[in-house]
Amino acid sequence: MPSTRYNNMSKRITELRNHLLPKPFDPLGLYSDRVYERTRSFRVLAHAEFESYIEDRVIEVITDAATVYSTSGLIRPSLLSIVSHWEDGWPRPTSILSPPQKQAPDLQGRITKARKGFVNFVRTQNHGIKEKNLLHMLFNVGVIESEINRVWLQSVEDWAKLRGESAHKSGKVQTQPDPDKEYKKVKYIRSGFKDLDVLLNSK
Repeated sequence: MPSTRYNNMSKRITELRNHLLPKPFDPLGLYSDRVYERTRSFRVLAHAEFESYIEDRVIEVITDAATVYSTSGLIRPSLLSIVSHWEDGWPRPTSILSPPQKQAPDLQGRITKARKGFVNFVRTQNHGIKEKNLLHMLFNVGVIESEINRVWLQSVEDWAKLRGESAHKSGKVQTQPDPDKEYKKVKYIRSGFKDLDVLLNSK
């Protein structure tokens, strides 16, 4: 069952479609410059919704897993994954019999440091939903390579590149985006995020 965060994102995508894209689509694909501009806006805003969604979702997964561990001692796959990915600079214990000594980090301390580092990275350093962005977030919360649809991932990568052009290049030098095809791409990407969303429930 999809998460509340996914449902909110999905609803927002529908709202953007209704606000920015023509109803109905022209079967001949003939549109005014205004429609093309709105279609580019739809692309950029839909990308922002996808990016915000997946950032929030992976943080939600790791935060929930950390809470479960602190209250019940149950270790979810995402906790194992994030600690293994974020292991860095831990001091080695020297003694528990003759203090002072370097403090030996316990599992709770490792989890806390790894979770905070991951959340900080997602909130401040992630910029987009290209393959490298998605893999970094997903692998850290326990998603494995075989669980990711490669056809979908390639579609996201290609579309995200187009979004970059829409956001950073003048509209005069861009290929005019067909609103019908654009919406179909976005719906396909949204459906892939739904599959990931359900998968994340197990992490």
